[in-house]
Amino acid sequence: MRIQELNGFYSQPLAKAYLSDFSEVSRFFTYDPRQIDGFAVRLKHLSAKKKGQLKFLAETLKHDNLQLGCGDQTLHNIGLLEKGLGVAVVTGQQPGILTGPLYTVYKAMGAIKLARELAAKLNYPVVPVFWIGADDHDFAEINHIFVPTAEGPQKITLTEKPAGRFSLGHVSVPQEVPLFLQQLEKLTPPIGWQQEGLVLLRETARQSANLAQWFGRLMTFLFKDDGLILMNPVLPPLRRLSAGLFYRAVKTAPEVDHLLQRTCQEVAAAGFSPQVQSEEDKLHLFIYIKGQRTALYLKKGQFTDREGVNTWEKEQLAQLSLSNPELFSPDVVLRPVVQEELLPVLAYVAGPGEISYFALLKNIFRHFGQEMPIVYPRPNITLVEPLVEKLLTKYQVPLQLLPVGLEGFIDDYVKRTDEVGIEEIFNDFRSVLREKQTNLVKEVATIDPELKGLGKENLRRLLRVVNSFEDKVKQRHRKNNEVAIRQLNKVNAMLHPLGQWQERVYNIFPYLMKYGPDLLKEIYPAIGLFNWKQKILFFD
Repeated sequence: MRIQELNGFYSQPLAKAYLSDFSEVSRFFTYDPRQIDGFAVRLKHLSAKKKGQLKFLAETLKHDNLQLGCGDQTLHNIGLLEKGLGVAVVTGQQPGILTGPLYTVYKAMGAIKLARELAAKLNYPVVPVFWIGADDHDFAEINHIFVPTAEGPQKITLTEKPAGRFSLGHVSVPQEVPLFLQQLEKLTPPIGWQQEGLVLLRETARQSANLAQWFGRLMTFLFKDDGLILMNPVLPPLRRLSAGLFYRAVKTAPEVDHLLQRTCQEVAAAGFSPQVQSEEDKLHLFIYIKGQRTALYLKKGQFTDREGVNTWEKEQLAQLSLSNPELFSPDVVLRPVVQEELLPVLAYVAGPGEISYFALLKNIFRHFGQEMPIVYPRPNITLVEPLVEKLLTKYQVPLQLLPVGLEGFIDDYVKRTDEVGIEEIFNDFRSVLREKQTNLVKEVATIDPELKGLGKENLRRLLRVVNSFEDKVKQRHRKNNEVAIRQLNKVNAMLHPLGQWQERVYNIFPYLMKYGPDLLKEIYPAIGLFNWKQKILFFD
């Protein structure tokens, strides 16, 4: 593997400022991730606030990770947390099918590598933790993958969907998974690790009770030797550890929402669009009603669901959060706060959207007696396979276009190969035509002034004929270049599919099936620490 670097960038303005000019957004965060001294300060803060229920947390993590098939290093890391001898670098994502987009894997790798680096720099145990976003109920967001093919990205979707707003950690593995994997087999070449990979996917699906568990088994397979701890917040024991925070959120409502609204206004005043638009009267907690995740609101002093069908008095709901915390679930605003409640979080490895979320939460952390952790931008990597690299070289494609797309380059290439100068000669012809026709109309209008109007309509018709002919000429020229256009479009589909970063679209398993699971070891060197460049990774 060879690595080349490009300047990193984010399209979200706030996240972009976080990378390029931290001073613009520093007031919304507690730490600058570029300053290594900040990690030592954060560690000192965590050491002064020892968690009280680490043994119970560790027992739950140990039991769940063993079920997922974890290795000895993961158990060792859980033991460090249990004894209060370690802190965590955390990242997380919803439990996508086959681990979801590539960036899910990159986030895990970033957390693993950062934990190792910080442990060495701080001379203190730091363990990597992956928070499985099993609370999430947006099945449509995670029920598919895109497979890179010669014809472009091909989507495979699980069509069975839950009949309601059920958290992914409560959704069974769909019965149609074998059909889903048959489609994957057809779209991947029958070489390398394809059959072994398909066996792994079938077996882990069969062994899993729900989507979060299937996701966890696959992540455990990928990172079994790296000590990654997987954490599923919908597990009842972890809900019980969150009960006190749920209780405070209810008892102090609507304070969390007021803090969010205030910060949204401050972020907007700074020239950025808040990542979350505060919804009036929202509690930022969900409650499960007949298994469905239902948002809670505070209206006229009473807690209710959106439709007002179910209602609770404040003290009633507060006591319910203590006695039955497994009925409650945080939204995107309170999820990082719950995470901070359960774990000694040194840093959180975040994508651009998450960075923008965290910008709204500083005062909400304080409300719960917490401090915002260090928010560390996740790695950005583009994988370039050998055939794609050959085409990049053949057509001399500038590398800086890889993260943004080749559409403009393809158009420019077609123009460069136009030896006739199609646009120029047709523009000249239209100019001459307008001039000649205008002079003609002036002369014949002496016969009848109404001929001026007919002349304008005649010119429009003539130009339509000329434009149509120009289009046909351009089509013939493109046809002469169809091989180059097809090859460049293939490159674009591999590196910038659907107009997005590759890591947001494609899934890791089609690559593993072709190159084997050791591919991850080849990717690790591209996980640059304290170097948020866009990495281009060329396969050997």
